[in-house]
Amino acid sequence: ESVNEWGWDGEWYIRYFDHEGNPVGSRKNTQGQIYANAQSWAVISGFAPLNRAVAALNSVRRILNTSKGIKLSHPGYNGYDAEKGGITTYPPGAKENGGIFLHCNPWVMIAETIVGNGDRAYEYYNQINPVSKNSCIDEYECEPYCYPQNILGDEHPKFGLARNSWLSGTASWVYQAAIQYILGVRPTYDGLTIDPCIPKRWKEYRVRKHFRGSIYEIHVSNPGAVSKGIKQIAVDGRIITGNTVPCFEDGNTHCIEVIMGG
Repeated sequence: ESVNEWGWDGEWYIRYFDHEGNPVGSRKNTQGQIYANAQSWAVISGFAPLNRAVAALNSVRRILNTSKGIKLSHPGYNGYDAEKGGITTYPPGAKENGGIFLHCNPWVMIAETIVGNGDRAYEYYNQINPVSKNSCIDEYECEPYCYPQNILGDEHPKFGLARNSWLSGTASWVYQAAIQYILGVRPTYDGLTIDPCIPKRWKEYRVRKHFRGSIYEIHVSNPGAVSKGIKQIAVDGRIITGNTVPCFEDGNTHCIEVIMGG
């Protein structure tokens, strides 16, 4: 309640308050008006009402997204500010100062699946996928098989240049975003929850999941061309209630048929 009362800036969530109580990451600021993490985590944490969650993520799309990934903040600080500290030691578009910090991108992917936008989540996944960088390697200058820490943003003259390869937790978070939230195969305490949020054009896909001593052969079909929603789940030929497949822990293979729909 406090965050929603004081932290909402009209179209997105404020990132910080300084020692004097002034907002940072607000439209009131000249620089650093919006930060990606405040928007994604407002959704992931669950305290953003749906209308604000959608508005905040639309602001990320409109202000922070680029063809090469989502920027951490915008606009960049231009010149050292002793009060703000380290972020202002980088030029605009570099690292934390408006750079495309890859670690924050999968959090936005996850947030988009929570509000049901599978097309956008998958687009963000593809934007930073290293394998897509083969065609622009002279610009990217990083191995096209690992994630860098950051990519220079569109405020920088070398927009698209990757920096600090391997120095990131991006891969593990993108794995979670892709498997657990886009494909929607998510381990939980009670079992294996099936909750996809995919591009509408996907007609079907398969996942083979090793989970607590058993193998789950999962086939998801999408006859209605939707992004989210489960119509029916059958486990070994028997329809179950809800979307959590129970733990078998029997060492056997189990067939899971999932039909998406309203």
